[in-house]
Amino acid sequence: MVAAMEERMDRRIARLALDRFRVSGFVGTSIADLAGALGVSKAAIYYHYRSKDTLLHHLIDPLLDAIDTCIGDHHQPTRTTRQLLDAYLAVLLAHREVVPLVATDVAVLNHPSIGPRLRAQNQQLRTLLAGPDTSVSARLRAEAALGAIWRPLIAQPPLDLTDRAHQHTLVNAAIATLQPNRSLPNGEPVATAQSVPAEHG
Repeated sequence: MVAAMEERMDRRIARLALDRFRVSGFVGTSIADLAGALGVSKAAIYYHYRSKDTLLHHLIDPLLDAIDTCIGDHHQPTRTTRQLLDAYLAVLLAHREVVPLVATDVAVLNHPSIGPRLRAQNQQLRTLLAGPDTSVSARLRAEAALGAIWRPLIAQPPLDLTDRAHQHTLVNAAIATLQPNRSLPNGEPVATAQSVPAEHG
């Protein structure tokens, strides 16, 4: 019974921390804030999480681990770009409550261990999406495709992405972004780097 109570407290701390981090930011939330909101001592928080950093890693590492697995799986020769984007979206949806914190909190993005890992993952994803094309245009399209996947997950008010059709729409949008020389909905061709007139001073 005691172990079960401790497990519940562990989850309560994590849930509250995630809520407070998303509202007040990682830097703007203290262990004292969490303890006060839960009606416990700071020592009770430290019993479960030895530091605020430990708590942050507890919240974010499962997402980063899942992204690593997603990237690793894509190195199989039969995997397609659509499968990569489907898998990436599935990971983000499975950890959707954490995504806004990772995507928008400057302290998290610049965290000495989390920040470099996030940047390395994004670089790997961009490289996989751009493929052998190393041009700036290809890299920009890959960056835009990633944005097409994760940006709707942090939209306010939140968008309903439980419908598989909506998820399919996101992946289609990302894939369309990767394709050069497309047309706009009104039939107007999308300007390429070669077709954009040079600006003159």
